[in-house]
Amino acid sequence: MVRAEETTRMGTPADYTIIVLLVAVGVALWTALDRLAQLQRDVDALKRRAGVEETPDQT
Repeated sequence: MVRAEETTRMGTPADYTIIVLLVAVGVALWTALDRLAQLQRDVDALKRRAGVEETPDQT
């Protein structure tokens, strides 16, 4: 006779919830970083278009 623990290979619902939440957090972080990078590129493009040159501080 086979014990129940040996035939049960599925995780608990809590395990799947944690996995889904980790995936969602990863996607949200990826999206936020992508949007931040795009914002930086847009700011750099606007600076080039306006002719703004960054100069280091002379201290």
